[in-house]
Amino acid sequence: MTARTFESRSRQLALASVVAAVAGAFAGVAAIAAEPVVTTDAKANYVKEKTNCETGNTTQDKATCLKEAGAALEEKKKGKLDNSGSPVVNATDRCNVLPAKDKADCLARIVGPVTPNQRVTTSGSVEGGGVIRETTTTTPGAVIIIQPAPVPTPAPAPASAP
Repeated sequence: MTARTFESRSRQLALASVVAAVAGAFAGVAAIAAEPVVTTDAKANYVKEKTNCETGNTTQDKATCLKEAGAALEEKKKGKLDNSGSPVVNATDRCNVLPAKDKADCLARIVGPVTPNQRVTTSGSVEGGGVIRETTTTTPGAVIIIQPAPVPTPAPAPASAP
């Protein structure tokens, strides 16, 4: 190989390296632009959840907890996780899709009794596996008068022989 060929090859390689570097830089920028933006509050929430998982401050085992925290962060990145709503509004929205006969009892379990004939009781705990809310609605019925059974009359005594 002559010196002239060597210089020509060096220039070609240098040019190819520059083109590859520029292409790589653009690809990196495109990848960063395609990456969904994660807000600092989502990252902070993930760090908090991860810390709770690692210190055992949850009711889940560590592996499940870390998996759920990571999944929540990924869903937040995709814009599919929104915890900004009020729990009462969320629950009320779920009641609104029920038939009218069930809707009143559902709303009573969330916001409390709405009529004097309703009573709501709560039992259980989250740690124990769930909170149970029960609505009892007393409705007046038709008045039924129960008559005492008639007193049976004694049977006549058998006649005696003469």
